[in-house]
Amino acid sequence: MPHGSRAARLLAALGALALALACGSGAAGPAATSRPATAAPSAAAAPTSAPSAPAASGATATSPPSVKLRVPYVAISVSQLPAWVAQDAGTFAKNGLDVSLQYIPTGSTLIQTMVAGEADFGIAGSEAPIGASLGGSRIVILAPTVDRLLFEVYAGPAVADAAAMRGRRIGITRVGSSTDFAARQWIQSLGLRPGDDMAIVQLGGQQEILAGLQSGAADAGVLSPPTDVEARRVGMHEIADLSKLEVPFYQSSVLATGRVIDEQPDVVRRFVRAIVEANAIIHQDKAAAKQALARYSQSDDEEVLESSYETALPAIPKVPLPTRAAVESAIELLSLTNPAARGVDPDRFYDPRFVQELQDSGFIDSLYR
Repeated sequence: MPHGSRAARLLAALGALALALACGSGAAGPAATSRPATAAPSAAAAPTSAPSAPAASGATATSPPSVKLRVPYVAISVSQLPAWVAQDAGTFAKNGLDVSLQYIPTGSTLIQTMVAGEADFGIAGSEAPIGASLGGSRIVILAPTVDRLLFEVYAGPAVADAAAMRGRRIGITRVGSSTDFAARQWIQSLGLRPGDDMAIVQLGGQQEILAGLQSGAADAGVLSPPTDVEARRVGMHEIADLSKLEVPFYQSSVLATGRVIDEQPDVVRRFVRAIVEANAIIHQDKAAAKQALARYSQSDDEEVLESSYETALPAIPKVPLPTRAAVESAIELLSLTNPAARGVDPDRFYDPRFVQELQDSGFIDSLYR
């Protein structure tokens, strides 16, 4: 198909700067249910191998052995798109990584999987690994997959705009979640006090927030793609785009255990390089990105796919350097439920060197020429 050929051509160009290794991609894809740690079925449309290419500058002429990795991800959301594209477009495989992506629908369970040694990498929010590190298990943020909030506030016809929310209720998933952080930041941006001037109501997941809006359990709700499309279809309207809030926050990030960073830094470099290459594909091959989004979200709804892609694109960084400011935001969120997070040093929880190396070498810039 046309989008497949464009992705292949882009990968061939990327390959001139990455490790040469043609190997079969690991079994990946969304599980049909939300059961944790269940390997998902493969899709016939997914690539089975990545093109071979000359070794990158500084790499040895001999390709390294393929490394099998189990990589859990926490949400069926566009925030996970870099990992999905890395798998389906073959950048994991091209970098010598035989990856199995597995959906684990809660951050705490995903982190437990990493702490138990069942996975060395994961894709999840930034507050959960900080909590694990405070508990004595070193889980490190390597890069954001998205570097800003990908939420909107939706309300029914009774709420004309944001100003009408004083004294009303806003629905979130749970206290201490990224929706909670987003709601509090938005309320404060209006000059209001969270909880006092606007009540915050825990409703469960995104679908439960939408149901709460329809039933009257909340007057507005913090939604993300693709649930925002569903909200519009049932008569709700957007009263705020939270991506425009000037607050650094990692709704999703690439995580690694301290063990793999210390003992296998080359594997970490290859993993981060694969994500960076996937980001380049997302920015330059819309059709390939939407194909991955369709597969993992299990949706063929063109409106949902288009809206989700266009929402995510500005938030997917070309140079995904983790920053102290974004980690401070995660610490602020975590401190709502974990007093031990107050006053801790943000530098403990992220490691920018792997992305920094790719930027300093000119590798990232070369992907966009």
